[in-house]
Formats: sequence, C-alpha cells, structure tokens
Amino acid sequence: MMLKRAVYLGLFLIGSVAAQAQINVYLGGNLQGNYSWIRGDEPTMEPGFGGGISFIYWEHEYWFLKTGIDYNHKTSSILEYPDDYGVTPEHPDDKIIITFTEQTIGVPLTIYFRPYEKGANTLLIAGTLNTMIVASLKESSEEYGDLVLKGTDVEYRVVTNLGIGVGYQRQLDKHMFLNILPSFNIDLRADRAFNSITLTAELIFGIY
Repeated sequence: MMLKRAVYLGLFLIGSVAAQAQINVYLGGNLQGNYSWIRGDEPTMEPGFGGGISFIYWEHEYWFLKTGIDYNHKTSSILEYPDDYGVTPEHPDDKIIITFTEQTIGVPLTIYFRPYEKGANTLLIAGTLNTMIVASLKESSEEYGDLVLKGTDVEYRVVTNLGIGVGYQRQLDKHMFLNILPSFNIDLRADRAFNSITLTAELIFGIY
C-alpha cells in the first residue's frame, strides 16, 4: 500500500513539474508578400509571394532562433542581352526587356531579438541568413518568348540571401504568438540577384 501511494505521489510530482516547465520549442507557419527587383539595368519592382513552415527554439526571454522551410516566388524585368536564348548581340545597345521569374526553396536561420516589451506587445528585431535552392528560373521577352531554366541550366543554383527587419510580436495566448516583420533582403550571389522588401506574418505555438 505504501509503495502504491509512493508511485502515485511520484507521478503527481512529475506531472506538476512538467505542467510548470517552460515551453521552449515552437512550431508554426508563415505567409509572405514581397516587392522585388533585380540588380541590373532599369529594373522593375514587381510583387511576389511566399510561405513556409517555422521551427523555433525559444529558451531565453529576450531572443530566440528560427529555422524551417520557405518557398518564395519573385519577379522583375530588366534590360539584358538575350544570350540565354542563343542570340549573340552585335552591338552594345542590343539589349531587350526580359522578365525573370524565380522560384526558390530555402532553409532560413533567423535570430530574433525582443528589446522592448509592454503587456502582450513586443518589439522584434531580426537578422536572417537564408540558403536557397533555385527550383525554377523563367525568362520571358516579347522578341523570343519564354525560356525556363532548371537544374544544371542555372549556374548558381544555391543562393545565399541576407535579411534584416524590424517588426512586432503579439501574444495571443499563453503559448501562441503572432509575428509581423517587414524586412529588406538581398541575394549575395545568384544568376539573377534579387533585392526584396518583404512582409512576413508568422503564427507560432508552443509544443514542448
């Protein structure tokens, strides 16, 4: 009888400790909207979109880490030589308007800082290093039509992207948060290096 009571007491204590333990692993998802332009001659700024799954480790009150998988769709037009169409330009001014549409799958590593908190509202500052794989790069022009580059057709298939942002976090429940983060992102090396202004809405909830 004493052993049975001891077992019950032990289970009760373990349950109490677990219930009071700090949750530091969060899962969630994000949606993104972006305006992007290619670093080149006379670029246009075009709207795009994205989304992904977020995995967050949050042990310290004033900062936390995020990784996951993100998809991004970006578009921009520039004046460019039609080399990819197999056309050799004869004069320096033989550039045409080409629209580039890029789809990428990335694994971001983001550190969030929470320097100021008031009630359920918190200021967020974030820095991101994103390693992306170019899944598809499409070129479109009035003169030569559409050209889709995939796999080895893309010279720099792995792209490194840096981002920095300042935003807002709202606590919705004890272990549920909404992050709203505007950011500026830049490709370091790519076949077509994009710059983007991105707005990310991210919902996360604690699981452990």
